[in-house]
Amino acid sequence: MMRKSIITFLTLLLMTTMLFGSCNNAPNNSGGASSTNQNIKTSIRFDDGTQASGIDFLHVPTRTAEKLMPEIMGSGVAIVDVNRDGAPDVVLVNSGAVRAETRPAEARNRLYINDGRGHFTDQTDAWKLPSAGFGMGIAAGDFDNDGWTDLFLTMYRGDDVLLRNTGSSFEDVTAKAGIKPDGRWSTSAGFFDLDNDGDLDLWTARYINYTPENAVKTYHNRVQIYSTPGIYEATPDRLLRNNGDGSFTDASKDAGLSAAARKGLALAIGDIDLDGDQDVYVANDTDANQLWLGDGRGGLKDTAQLSGVAYSEEGIPQGSMGADFSDTNNDGLLDIVCTNFQGEPTNIYRQEQPLLFRDVSDIVGVGEAARARLKFGVDFFDADNDGDEDLIVTNGHIEDNISENTDSITFAQQSTLYENSGNGNFVDISNAAGTALQAKLVGRGLATGDLDGDGDLDFIINTNGGKAQIGINQTEKRGSFIGLWLEGSKANRNAIGARVVAKIGNRTIQREVMGASSYLSICDFRLLFGLGDAQTIDELTIHWPGRQPQVIKGLAAGKYYRVVEGQEPQAFIPGEKRFEP
Repeated sequence: MMRKSIITFLTLLLMTTMLFGSCNNAPNNSGGASSTNQNIKTSIRFDDGTQASGIDFLHVPTRTAEKLMPEIMGSGVAIVDVNRDGAPDVVLVNSGAVRAETRPAEARNRLYINDGRGHFTDQTDAWKLPSAGFGMGIAAGDFDNDGWTDLFLTMYRGDDVLLRNTGSSFEDVTAKAGIKPDGRWSTSAGFFDLDNDGDLDLWTARYINYTPENAVKTYHNRVQIYSTPGIYEATPDRLLRNNGDGSFTDASKDAGLSAAARKGLALAIGDIDLDGDQDVYVANDTDANQLWLGDGRGGLKDTAQLSGVAYSEEGIPQGSMGADFSDTNNDGLLDIVCTNFQGEPTNIYRQEQPLLFRDVSDIVGVGEAARARLKFGVDFFDADNDGDEDLIVTNGHIEDNISENTDSITFAQQSTLYENSGNGNFVDISNAAGTALQAKLVGRGLATGDLDGDGDLDFIINTNGGKAQIGINQTEKRGSFIGLWLEGSKANRNAIGARVVAKIGNRTIQREVMGASSYLSICDFRLLFGLGDAQTIDELTIHWPGRQPQVIKGLAAGKYYRVVEGQEPQAFIPGEKRFEP
């Protein structure tokens, strides 16, 4: 027993040193601007459009003197069209109180309906959006293929909720769908068609075995802080297979997830190897990350270590928080971004050969600014419509009393915006990119989408214990665009997993409808192609998940198009009318 106690003590000491020692060594500008972007100029600009949008959301985590971990981890946001008018609406997840059986009244989830021009109305009551449990994240997907996008809410205690969209309200069908609460801490989730049978399965990332009863009081310089996850046992992710009749079967054990417990916080779901089926990258906190490759028939294999995306460049686990995919250097291969703890990089895992990745964070210009902040939600998006994807990260510490331990790190931190130079190298333009990037937030969930229907991508950030922020894209020198709302017929209705390749002159770019990305959040399923100076996509190939590709030629710029699988594209104006299923 004495030997075991000594080992336990040394383990706790090591984990505390790993996680918090780096904070004391961070640059002096940790909470604010990075030293590399003081004189940078850019045409990209995001203004703070929160007040003008009509979205007035306050996240309530109910932080207590006990420093209970869930209080500091939430929450997520979804940009999702719930009423089928082609304009994305917004769902913001709230948290509540860890020890309470019911939510405080002020900690409600909120649904905001978009008029198509970026003006939102709170329709929480009208749509009967529930608020139960201690909220964490959100996923979106039409699990019953009736044309209405449904929602899945994750909770700290694992009492997750499946909400069926009836077209005018949300109905809790969790029990009916066979989804049972299991008491495990759920974080990010994502719908995707694992076996290419035309309906959506569901992956839920799980975190640690943590309760107020087993919580270990943690101190930094004799000041109590929120615990490190390194102290607690990991819990396995959950995979639910869609039975095609509105119900799910737990397939976690058969898929190998039950025997591969990690401390999961984020998911990126897409076709990373471009073989026509879906793959899942799991960002794990102080554990090796996982890359589960699908075989198109429901089988999965974790290849993260062989592929080079499990660890840092030094070969150690990191405090991973968020993830996304993109072809950053336009070589036809998808790369992975993974955000991490303060003092650690934001990993840019570049796929240099099929399924062989290299961490190029410092090489491509992301490293310095990234280490200066504690990073959560992340997304690759084309901010200026020039055809390559830029990178946005929201930041915020997990110690609300960090100022008592250091004067070089702040709790609220500036978000980071990196502009892609066109060759996969990035420049930190945060200080030069408008008022929305100047605010210091305790950032958590982040999602992107064209909120005001003007043909460029905006963003929304859900904070911990603060108001949500809307960043409206006001970039002046932006390229032309084409927006796509894809709808499957034989493929799943949301076309989750579809990969679209656009030929524009002598250039080829690709985008995917991803089932999950960022942290606890989901981005707009509509795909927006920035065309630069071009006014036409010469050839557009839609690789429908599990189905035959569809080729469309001569698509004119400046419009949104709805493309039903196998049919000709139809131009539409977001928010102008409702499209019945």
